[in-house]
Amino acid sequence: MGKMVKQKNGGFKIYILTAVLFACSMLSACGVQGKYEHKQYVYLDAFDTISYVDVYLADAEKSSEYEEEIHEELLRYHRMFDAYNSYEGVNNVYTVNSQAGKAPVKVDEELFELVKFSLDNMEKTKYRTNIVLGSVTRIWKNFMNTAAAKQQEAEKNGEEEPEITLPSQEELEREVEHTDWKKVTLDEEKRTIFLEDPDMILDVGAVAKGYTAEKLAGYIRRLGIESASINMGGNIKFVGERKAGDGRSYWVGSIQDPQTMQASNMAIRLEDGGTIVTSGNYERYVMVDGVRYCHLIDPDTLQPAQKMASVSIVAEDSGLADYLSTALFTVDVETGKEILSHYDGVEACWVTAGYETYATDGFEKLLVK
Repeated sequence: MGKMVKQKNGGFKIYILTAVLFACSMLSACGVQGKYEHKQYVYLDAFDTISYVDVYLADAEKSSEYEEEIHEELLRYHRMFDAYNSYEGVNNVYTVNSQAGKAPVKVDEELFELVKFSLDNMEKTKYRTNIVLGSVTRIWKNFMNTAAAKQQEAEKNGEEEPEITLPSQEELEREVEHTDWKKVTLDEEKRTIFLEDPDMILDVGAVAKGYTAEKLAGYIRRLGIESASINMGGNIKFVGERKAGDGRSYWVGSIQDPQTMQASNMAIRLEDGGTIVTSGNYERYVMVDGVRYCHLIDPDTLQPAQKMASVSIVAEDSGLADYLSTALFTVDVETGKEILSHYDGVEACWVTAGYETYATDGFEKLLVK
C-alpha cells in the first residue's frame, strides 16, 4: 500500500467527467474521433442515480442496439439488488427480507456472490461495512426523506426552518439487535440466503453500484465494445484503452474540491480495467440545526459518520472499491490504513471532516503532473 502522504491544500473528491463535460471538454471534439465514434448513454431509472456509459465504437451502426442491451443489463442488476420492491420472476433483496425468519430463498448467482463477498470481507474491514445493518440505515433513510420534505415545504411557503426530530438513540439501539451478520446463512450448493432473525433487513447499497459497474464492464466487453467508461453515481469503471483519437490512450479523471465544489488543476491517470469509487458526506445528506447528517452510518455510534468528508478508492475491482470506500469513511486515517494492509493493489485518498487531505503514495503516483 505504501506510506501515507498528507497534503496541506484543501480536500478533494474524485470527479470523473463522463457526462457532457467528459464528452465535449476532455475530447478534442464531440462525435467522430478517428475511426471510433463516441456515444454516450444516459440511464435515469436504476439505483436511484444517473448512470452514464460512454463508448467508443468502430461500428456506430450498432449504437442503438448496444444502448438497449446495456440498459436492460443495468436494470437486471437494479431489480436484483432492490430492497424495496418486488418483481415478477425475480428473487431479489426484497424477497430475501420478506422471508426473514421463515425460509431460505434461492437467488441468482450474482446476488449470492455479492452477499458472500460482503460477509467474507467483514473481518478484514473491522466489521465496518455491514450489509445487514438495514434496520438501522432504514431509520436514517426515513428521517432524511422526511426532513428534506419538511425543509422543501417550508422554503416553498417562505417559512422558518421547520422543527425536525432526530431518531432517538434508544430506537437505534433496539434495532441494532437485528444486525448480527452471523445470522445470515448461505448454502452454496443450493444457492440460498436465509436471514435467521425475522426482523433482520439485508441492504446491499454499500456495494451494489460498484459491483454492478464491475459486472457491466464485463458485459460491455462481451458485446465487443473495445473502449468505454461507466459512471454510476460516482462509481467509475474503465474498459479498454481510451479511443478518443487525440493520441492519449489512458483515461484521465479531474479532481474536485468537495469543500468549494470547484474543479482543481489535479487529475489522475488510469488504464484499462481501472476503477475509482468515492463515498462522500455531500452526496446525500440533510442539514439540521447546522449539523450535516449524511447517508453513511457509523456502525459503532449508529449515527451518520462524522470523521470524513470523502474517501476515494482506486482498485481493479469496482465492487471491492465500493465496499472499501464505505468502510474507510467510518474510521480515522490510521485505521483505514490498517484495513488497506489486507488488500494488494488498492490505493486511497482521504478528505477529513476538517478538509485535511491524506493519500497513499500509490495514489500520489497516479496524479497527472
